[in-house]
Amino acid sequence: MTMEALEATSNGTKTGSKTDDKPKKDKQKRHLPSLPSAASAADMNPVTFSGLSDKTAVEWSSLKNYEMFSLSPDGSFPMMKVSRSKAVRLADRQVMMVGSGRCYRVSLSNH
Repeated sequence: MTMEALEATSNGTKTGSKTDDKPKKDKQKRHLPSLPSAASAADMNPVTFSGLSDKTAVEWSSLKNYEMFSLSPDGSFPMMKVSRSKAVRLADRQVMMVGSGRCYRVSLSNH
């Protein structure tokens, strides 16, 4: 009896050695412009936004990401849904964890 040497194969082809001498290509970084900033509050203009708040509360899960909402029917203290489980208070940019609940959609459109 003679035993034949077995070669490592993968899907009918020979597998290559794990020590490739090819240098890995680094991904080029995208050069994106930065946001312009105001030097001080004196360089900024006062702004007033008007909008509409739904009269009927909706389920948290029905809101889309980046949609504004309020916990109050009058639309006070607006927030924004940023993921399935997080919201941001627009007044102080604090992130809140959210599991479920009801809220009122807020739209900055005034039609």
